[in-house]
Amino acid sequence: MKRNVLSTVGLLFFTVVSTAQVSVSSTVSKEAVQQEFAMPAASPKVTTKQQFSTSSIELEYSRPSVKGRKIFGDMVAFEKPWRTGANAATKITFGEEVFFGDQVVKAGTYALYTIPNKGSWIIMLNTNHKSSGLNDIKPENDVAKIEVKATHLDELVETFTIELNDITSTSATLNIMWEHTKVSVPIKAENKERILTHLEKALNGKNPPYRDAAFYFEEIGHDLPRAIEFADKVLEENPKAFWMYSLKARIYKKMGDKKQALKSAETAAELTKGTGYEEEYSKKVEEYK
Repeated sequence: MKRNVLSTVGLLFFTVVSTAQVSVSSTVSKEAVQQEFAMPAASPKVTTKQQFSTSSIELEYSRPSVKGRKIFGDMVAFEKPWRTGANAATKITFGEEVFFGDQVVKAGTYALYTIPNKGSWIIMLNTNHKSSGLNDIKPENDVAKIEVKATHLDELVETFTIELNDITSTSATLNIMWEHTKVSVPIKAENKERILTHLEKALNGKNPPYRDAAFYFEEIGHDLPRAIEFADKVLEENPKAFWMYSLKARIYKKMGDKKQALKSAETAAELTKGTGYEEEYSKKVEEYK
């Protein structure tokens, strides 16, 4: 009889504990679902990070939409400072010193704000990137102030957009677009000496970056005979690297050696036969001819 009572009590205890665990688990699951749910934002926030030069440029801003309204010259007044987006101030972070337009800006995070006008905009960078708008943005804290032309766009840009485009190893374009307006700011990085210093040091290390050095030297037209040497080092390790023969063709062309340029291009084309690159590289041979 005692055994039956103990068994019954144990069974009841196990059932209660199991039920409680299921209940707690269910509650936690519901809370997690509730925390993940978010109503659609009127001006959704976006953060983008673009690799640029030897570091990156990051943008953080909110994106309002036109929604049938008249924007510039109405909702966004001409000749008055605008936070350039919605909600908090727009932020831009440079990973290295750059030229913003024609003005030097050190690495760091800044508030980007503007003064729109019909024919041109004034674009400014300010050290107070923690601003919630423009109330505490002081002009004396501006680190850059440039004027750029405003371009009319035939196609409507419904949602406010800031993008980085036209990217090279030393330059990029910051585009601000909304409604039928676009303004652009050139950004440049003077990174040649920094990159060359890095490469020279690495070339004397354990794993010399011959490929990177060959491509970079060709790109900037620096010490082209050494660029050929670096390309040959890569080909010693991988004789089928057709892209390196294609690079050698470009280097020889810059050196004015048309015969060697064509020969390298033909070798690259031969190595691509039977691959998806065959047509592309055979056309390159014709260009060198």
